[in-house]
Amino acid sequence: MSDIRLEQMPFEVDGKTYQLRCNMNVLADVQELHNGDFVSSLNGGTTMKSALEFLAAMLNDYADEQGWEERYTARKLGRKFKLTDLPIDKIMSLVVRSITPDVPEETEVESGN
Repeated sequence: MSDIRLEQMPFEVDGKTYQLRCNMNVLADVQELHNGDFVSSLNGGTTMKSALEFLAAMLNDYADEQGWEERYTARKLGRKFKLTDLPIDKIMSLVVRSITPDVPEETEVESGN
C-alpha cells in the first residue's frame, strides 16, 4: 500500500519555518491566478514565475493553517529572494508529484505450474 500523505519540504521566510505542500487548496489558488486554466501554470514556459506562484500559494496555505497573518504574492517573493535562494526544482517537483497519479506496484502473477 502506498503512502497517501502529501510530500512536504521545510522552507524559511521572515524567520518562520513553513512546511511546503502542494494540496488541493494550493492547486485551486494557482488555477484562479490563471483564470481557471491550471495547465497554463505548468506550460507557460516561465518556470520562475510558476515556481513563485506555487511557492506563494503553499506559504499562504500553511500560514492560514497555522493561524498566521502573513500572506505572500509571487511578486513580493520575487523581490525578497535571489534566484540562488529559491529551490525552484524542488518546488516544481512537489507540484508535479501532487498531480501525478501513483502507479501501483506490479504484483507477481503465479503460474499454474
